[in-house]
Amino acid sequence: MKESEGWSSRVQGGGRRGTRVLPAMALAALTLGLAASGSAPAGAQGEQPRPKSEAGVAAAKADELLVVDCLLPGQIRRLGRQTQFLTARRPLKTSARDCQIRGGEYVEIDRANYASALKVWLALAAEGDPAAQTYVGEIYEKGLGVPPDYAEAAQWYRRAADAGFARAAVNLGSLFEQGRGVAKDPKQAVQWYRRAAGLKEVAFEVEPPTSRPAAAPAQSEASPGNSSTAQPLQGPPPVIHLLEPVLAPARGATLSAVTVPASADRLLVLGRVAAPRGVKTLTVNGRPETVDSESLFTAQIAVTRSEEKIEIVATDHEARAARLEFMVLRQAPVSAAAPARPAPTGPRPNFGAYHALVIGNDDYRSVPRLATAVNDSREVARILRDQYGFKVTALSNASRYDILSALNDLRQRLTDKDNVLIYYSGRGVLEAGGERGHWLPVDAEAANPASWISNLAVSDILNTMNVRQALVVADSCYSSRFSRASLGQVETGLGGPERSRLLYAMAQKRSRMVMTSGALQPLVEPTGASHSVFARSFIEVLRANADVLPGQEVFRLLRTRTASGTPRLAAASLPDYAPIRYAGHEAGDFIFAVMN
Repeated sequence: MKESEGWSSRVQGGGRRGTRVLPAMALAALTLGLAASGSAPAGAQGEQPRPKSEAGVAAAKADELLVVDCLLPGQIRRLGRQTQFLTARRPLKTSARDCQIRGGEYVEIDRANYASALKVWLALAAEGDPAAQTYVGEIYEKGLGVPPDYAEAAQWYRRAADAGFARAAVNLGSLFEQGRGVAKDPKQAVQWYRRAAGLKEVAFEVEPPTSRPAAAPAQSEASPGNSSTAQPLQGPPPVIHLLEPVLAPARGATLSAVTVPASADRLLVLGRVAAPRGVKTLTVNGRPETVDSESLFTAQIAVTRSEEKIEIVATDHEARAARLEFMVLRQAPVSAAAPARPAPTGPRPNFGAYHALVIGNDDYRSVPRLATAVNDSREVARILRDQYGFKVTALSNASRYDILSALNDLRQRLTDKDNVLIYYSGRGVLEAGGERGHWLPVDAEAANPASWISNLAVSDILNTMNVRQALVVADSCYSSRFSRASLGQVETGLGGPERSRLLYAMAQKRSRMVMTSGALQPLVEPTGASHSVFARSFIEVLRANADVLPGQEVFRLLRTRTASGTPRLAAASLPDYAPIRYAGHEAGDFIFAVMN
């Protein structure tokens, strides 16, 4: 869908043409804790302050539903009949309203400040509490009010992870994966992810699936500027990182591989090229492919044989090349007399109760409206309720207070026997650099970040929920930086009791996942379709399922449908699936189970 002139869903720090540049004061107020009070300052001496506007009152009420770092008062305890004493104050993550009711202390205006957040947790972390150590690490990693200190974050995460705290192990793995505060080490990242999931460490026989340098072409002695001594090439050579498909680790001299169903006739390949000197060419099995402005590429590979070798080659502008090879293994066809998946020998495991909050926003008051978000959300709500047995709360054209109130209600009601899915379709904003995203409720103002809903605010609410599994499905932006390497994998074709046991084990873990369209708003084909590209694929996958599917399989089916059905879609706008940052993810995956 084309953006209206004068409005952009990406916050920028410079004056790009066609982009609304937020004032410096608005950019400084990106943290949702700095919500506008709605009251005007008093004028001349003796003039009475004007009452808060209706919008200001609504903003203040919504802010009370955000999660804060709260210091509860100490408890009065008695020893014997005569002696009583006051215990130390207790830190807690809870809503501002709950903190007020319980007599706690929190910083209302500056609650995103680095020092004030540390004040709540640092003492307990120093005493060795792993949850507090993890919170301190997240404060340093977020860089509240100051630049992030990843090295300090890594130290606190390691202390908690060494004590067996799974959430810290996931966060530490992410730092190793990205090379933030520690040396970049994908193998270390995988080990910490596996430790968080309670899995044994693996002994890598070869490097994880990234490209290796190809043989560089010999320079011609007749080339202009050549001397008898070769000039050193500038910068590192290109490297290919494969994002999709997820490959099984290689063993010995064999290539990494991915297994596809017998019915599959094509495979989606998605990757990123790291090339400091720029990408000159990229080919997949000899066919040229386009690398976009974010260094991403996508390709559709025909699968016609039981084994297909895929070769990706990227060259930079200094004629250096990188090559990535892997195998595609096609499952043998299943005879008509045999079921495609062995039937379970016993009753299906009980995955717990399922709840959903489904939000669709079209009718924006201050920014351009959308066309399909409400219709998308209504159909998703119907399928979740009728086919999967979810207890659904549906919101259409919801305000900031409506959304935060519904999230807070789930936080208060649900228990560790529940699972929750949050579906959002509407406009989004992504800050420059892509680190933080925001959802826009229908009462959002274009230049007032205090009227938006930060993804960090949603993550904080999910972190304080007691639910076993949580999944955010966002047909809009939702910043997420974790690899799917932290997920347990279900082997293609695994069936019967083995599959049921694995799915049940995954369902017992505390998981916090996000599936996002990768775009800043629902993308609609120009033919006037009734659903967005992402919503249509999500709906089709859910409708087609007749059994039990983990979220990772839903995502792979959805991504293939989206890429196949919309060839013009940029690789950067393809769906993504990952654990949610700062939401308390430990392991496992969200499970979709149709009603018996």
